[in-house]
Amino acid sequence: MKFVRTKSRLLHIVLLSGFFAILGSTMGKSPTLPLYAQSLGLGRDEIGLVAAASTVTGIVVNLASGILSDVYGRRKLLKVSGFVFLTAPLLYFLANDALTLALVRVYYGIATAVFVPVSFALISDMYPDRRGTFMGFLSSATLVGRALAPVLAGSIIYLLGFSVVFVLCSATGLVVFVLAFRLPAPGGKLERFEFSFSGSLLLIGLLDAAVYMAYQGIETFLPLFYYLQGKAWLSGLILSLEVGVMAIVKPYAGYLSDRVGRKKPIIAGMSLVGAAMLTFSVASSLPLLILGAVVFSIGASLSGASTKPLATEISKLHGTALGFLESIKDIGQAAGPIIIGFLGFRFGFAFVGLFGVAVLMVFVLRFKVGDL
Repeated sequence: MKFVRTKSRLLHIVLLSGFFAILGSTMGKSPTLPLYAQSLGLGRDEIGLVAAASTVTGIVVNLASGILSDVYGRRKLLKVSGFVFLTAPLLYFLANDALTLALVRVYYGIATAVFVPVSFALISDMYPDRRGTFMGFLSSATLVGRALAPVLAGSIIYLLGFSVVFVLCSATGLVVFVLAFRLPAPGGKLERFEFSFSGSLLLIGLLDAAVYMAYQGIETFLPLFYYLQGKAWLSGLILSLEVGVMAIVKPYAGYLSDRVGRKKPIIAGMSLVGAAMLTFSVASSLPLLILGAVVFSIGASLSGASTKPLATEISKLHGTALGFLESIKDIGQAAGPIIIGFLGFRFGFAFVGLFGVAVLMVFVLRFKVGDL
């Protein structure tokens, strides 16, 4: 009984950490970053490069942090993440041009790139038989933080200015840093690190990359649909609806994944993501656009709730596997707006959807039903 209470307490610590980590990091980015950069006199091209800085950091750091957590333990890496969450927002006060602001974003990006794969690896360690369900709870905790952050940050900027936002972001980082010390010490260091490249793991990473390619494309270009131009509040409402649906569906999708296996939810989820992207490519009315956003949210939740636990079942090095997935995902997230920007709405969204379906077909051919 004492073991169950301890496990439950640790779960609450991880969920709270996830909420505050993503709340603070998102507040420092949306809508704070472009507005603050504009106040420093940066042009649109410079703002775009600064915004991409943290994503580029993630591509490299995700895998490294996963590997280090397998070798040295989850708690040490989460302490590092908490320290960066605490200190990075305060460095905004020192930024006065594009270069220094980009360097702040690179440093800030380390926090999320360490926290996400390591925290999910910790959940996988704690709940080997129900990892889909509890990874879903952690995803929901981070999504709630992500949904609240833009409204909170935007209101504070309007009423009190940027400085208060930076201090508040640092305060959320302090919470994450303190909570990391409440986690148990690792039982021992890994004696020997062995990780062989897995084509199956790459394929799972490409599934996540396709989802986030679509997600970032929607987030970037939704306000530019002609019937949403000049209605920033409406595009923001649709994006909040999208995140809200994902936050609600993720735990149920994880539970379903634990019950029926990983393959079926991935097939259903990626099919819905593909359908949603095709809907965006032909959307000619607001109801169709909203339908696409809801369908995408459900599909992304179904797929994402299965890919992470599946990766930890393929590799015994949970941190390394999840770090690898996050790195591939970040590449897709960075590529989404570029692809849609070059190809246009009709062909860009359709291409992203077809890419996801193509990866899904390879996934189905590679894995037999009985394997998952």
